[in-house]
Amino acid sequence: MPTYTELMRGFEFGPWEVIPERGLIRDGDNKVHIEPLVMDVFVVLASHGGEVVTKDQLIDAVWDGRPQTDDVITRCISNLRKALGDSARDSVYIETVQRRGYRVMLPVAGSRTKTTSDETAQPATNIRPDLLMIAVGFLAVIVIGFVAVGRMGTGLVYDQVPASVAVYPFDCLQDASASEGHLCFGFAEEVISSLKQIDGVQIVRKRKPFADEAIAEESIVTGSVQIIGDDVRISAQLENARSGVVVWSDSFDARKDGIFAMQREVAGGLRAALDEDFIAPAADRAAPVSYAAAEAYALGRFLFEQRDHDSIVEAIRHFEDAIRLDPTYGPAWLGLASTYSIWPDYDLSVNRAEAFDNALRIIGEGVEADPSIRDAAGTIYGYVYLKRYQWDDAMASTLVAVNAESADGDDYHWHSRVLASVGRLDESLHYARLAAAVDPDYPALISRLAMTSFWVNDLEDAARYFEITNQMAFGASIHSLAYALYLIRTGDIEGAKVSTRFALGELDLDSTWVDAIFDGIADPARREEALALLDQLQASGSMPPNVLMSLAVLLDDPDRAMAVARGADIDSTAFDIEIIYIDEFRAFRRHPEFDDFAAHVGLADYWQSAGCRWVDDRVSCPEN
Repeated sequence: MPTYTELMRGFEFGPWEVIPERGLIRDGDNKVHIEPLVMDVFVVLASHGGEVVTKDQLIDAVWDGRPQTDDVITRCISNLRKALGDSARDSVYIETVQRRGYRVMLPVAGSRTKTTSDETAQPATNIRPDLLMIAVGFLAVIVIGFVAVGRMGTGLVYDQVPASVAVYPFDCLQDASASEGHLCFGFAEEVISSLKQIDGVQIVRKRKPFADEAIAEESIVTGSVQIIGDDVRISAQLENARSGVVVWSDSFDARKDGIFAMQREVAGGLRAALDEDFIAPAADRAAPVSYAAAEAYALGRFLFEQRDHDSIVEAIRHFEDAIRLDPTYGPAWLGLASTYSIWPDYDLSVNRAEAFDNALRIIGEGVEADPSIRDAAGTIYGYVYLKRYQWDDAMASTLVAVNAESADGDDYHWHSRVLASVGRLDESLHYARLAAAVDPDYPALISRLAMTSFWVNDLEDAARYFEITNQMAFGASIHSLAYALYLIRTGDIEGAKVSTRFALGELDLDSTWVDAIFDGIADPARREEALALLDQLQASGSMPPNVLMSLAVLLDDPDRAMAVARGADIDSTAFDIEIIYIDEFRAFRRHPEFDDFAAHVGLADYWQSAGCRWVDDRVSCPEN
């Protein structure tokens, strides 16, 4: 019987060839993609060779012993059967043994075909969607040189690896109109990726060019990129932030399409510098096969981070170009899946179910093409599950991403969203802080920190982070609507009107009603007039549920808010459920129908399975 490790490389199960790293099973030309959690369950069952595997054994193996509901395990088994074309009633592949567990019904054998590693000579690694590999070889030398200085024991600057390093975007030394300009900000990404491999080092991603400023980190990495035709010159330096002493610096010349040839050698040298016993594999990190693919990905990523409607649409096109140019480049698949998953947030006309289905399809194909993105895919799955109110699945999937060595600010961000959506606000704030700590110049993450601070009634921090995000000109409608709620609580009705109009404009929605309804919120004498106008808005069907619910509770009409909530599509992107836990929604939570609402959206089952309870009008759950 093959071991678990051997099975992860691939195995045969009846007529099926199973390739876990790629999230793929196939029977001849019939290919079926399986999400990571379901594949993990499959491998555990297969590793027992027909013996019964209990639910506790599955929980220990797949979820590291974290408590799970029976529904989560049942869903994984059901999805596995669906992929295999099996059924619970007439099982051919997977048998349910009543009150005991599950077992595979056919023999399991090691794969007789090449595994993913054999085919690509690229074993799986954890890689994040925002890693632009365009300078992978050279930039890793920064770290090698840095570590080497420390090991030589000069004692002049470092006698050990510093605890914190800030990595700045590289200056672009070229005509500002040059098409490659956006790439210069991506050259630091491989430095970040490499430094993450060092235990005990906090890496802080800076998104603004370095300037004379007080920084908290012990060391800083800066550099420049000069692109002239097909030639590239990269210069970089490592500086002690306390003394200002340059520890290491160098420059490197290469052709555009030749820069990736150094990747394997330098990556191996980096690891060897960190661990004398390390022997570098033939290839341990994905890289785009062409400069054009890297360029398309970089532009897609740049646009994705703008977080507005037009940029999202353009980002899809560039990610698709990157995949067309290099179908094996995992970050491009992650970028495309991420963009599809958030697209409905920025265009209410987009078919939500179709966009989510596309996101899941794309990430499945991406993991097949580049298994190194498997852990990172957890954030994509988690976000879609979040929008579909599959709370246990959302939590489990985002935990995969945040617990990976490659976890970045986006992973912490989306896990924070999941936690807030089930009412675990304090934990949500914790992960929002982690996100902002490692990527403090990313507007989406600072916005997240602003909102979660507001959710837990920390108005001082909320004010500070809202102001920072606003200065960054962040255009996401969810941010502007949350900011409007904050302004209303602090008495700034006129400011709330401005923020609301901006959010509605981003969603291409009518805002002519804002003055009248907000005046009704501020003045009880005008409340009835505002409620009549709210009737018209509700009847039009044009307003997102979050907007209608917020206006209703602010106008002291919890019955209307509950009616809107009960009538909203269960996968409505516009219905970000986390708002129901804030102070303004207290009457909503105390409504006689709240328990029915919580059951309808699956929250009641989640709270019960997770051991959560209500304490002082807050959800309190045991920490996992």
